[in-house]
Order: sequence, then C-alpha cells, then structure tokens
Amino acid sequence: MIAQPTLQNHSSQYLYEITSWIRLIEFLNQENTHMKNRLSVVIEGIHDRDKVAMAEHFQNQFIVKDDVYDHKNHALSTQAMKWKQNTICPAILNDLKKSHINLCHQIESLEREQAVIRKDYNSYLSSLA
Repeated sequence: MIAQPTLQNHSSQYLYEITSWIRLIEFLNQENTHMKNRLSVVIEGIHDRDKVAMAEHFQNQFIVKDDVYDHKNHALSTQAMKWKQNTICPAILNDLKKSHINLCHQIESLEREQAVIRKDYNSYLSSLA
C-alpha cells in the first residue's frame, strides 16, 4: 500500500527548504562580517580620496546587508513556525505556499546581490595592491 502524503510530510519539505535558507543567510552574514573586518584592516593604508570614498561605499553596503540578513532570518523563522503549526486550514496553506515562493525569489535575489558585492569588493581590494 502506498502511503498518502499528509500535511506533515508535505510541510516537512517546506521546513527543510526554510532551514536551508536560514543556513544560507547565516553564511552570507558571516561573509559580510568577514568582508567588513578585512576592509577595516585595509582602510588604514588608503590615502587616495577616491579609494577612501569607495571603501565607505562598501562599508555602507555591508551595514545595509547586515540589516537585510537580520530581517530575512526573522521572516524565515516566522515562516517556519507557521509551517510547524498542525492546524493549517486549506486557505492558510495556500497563503503559506505563496509566501514560500516569494521567499524563494527573495533568497535567490540576495544570493545574486551578494555575489555582485563580493566580486566588486574583491576587484576593489585588488586595485589597492
């Protein structure tokens, strides 16, 4: 006999994805911290006004990303709590699925943005050498 999927089995996949996204956001946040720390070491040796301005630009981006990652982690944790509730009615389930798709797009966008920042930042650091 083939087991019929239950709401709990169904929601476990969503929870798995959310947990993976939380780990990804934590990694991106750690990478952001690493880049900020590196910038604080490098900035002491910069004397060119344009390069200092660019360093400040990256510093501002890192600060903004800290806030974005914190909010996204909170949103993901809230979403996970909703999936863990056992009393999900069909209307709420559809809303959760829509929200999940939206979160998926947001996570993909954050990954792309971080890749661009990382590339630009590393190019900037290479230009200092």
